[in-house]
Amino acid sequence: MFNSVFRRISLGVLLLMIGTIPALLASAEISWEKSLENGIKEAEKTGKPIMLDFYTDT
Repeated sequence: MFNSVFRRISLGVLLLMIGTIPALLASAEISWEKSLENGIKEAEKTGKPIMLDFYTDT
């Protein structure tokens, strides 16, 4: 019984590790633009969507 539980837990941990590696590698490929105009031009060239991040202190 212990062997079966240990195998299931090991398999779950292995699957979690395999699932997180591509996400970590993909996050390194993000290049942020500081200019809206440059970001729009790049999005039009590559066909990728734009994410705007803005805030205020007030």
